[in-house]
Amino acid sequence: MPQNARQALVIVDAEENYYVLPREAVETAKAAPEAKAAIEAHLRPYPKIPLADGYCFAGMLNLADEDEMAHYTPEASWPVATTS
Repeated sequence: MPQNARQALVIVDAEENYYVLPREAVETAKAAPEAKAAIEAHLRPYPKIPLADGYCFAGMLNLADEDEMAHYTPEASWPVATTS
């Protein structure tokens, strides 16, 4: 890969619509390690499916409409892991 190349995660829905998520956008949604159990509690039971470059599909979250994590906010929905 060229030194200045950017990566993006591309997903496709059932209607063949493409969604391009730049790696920077994906990384802003990285959950803190202590949120792992809460996330797993909401996941539909899919096996992890390898994608590319170290990513895997882990499942879809089942969230109630009233759940604060079910709505877009400019802040990450899950506790974000930060580096210092």
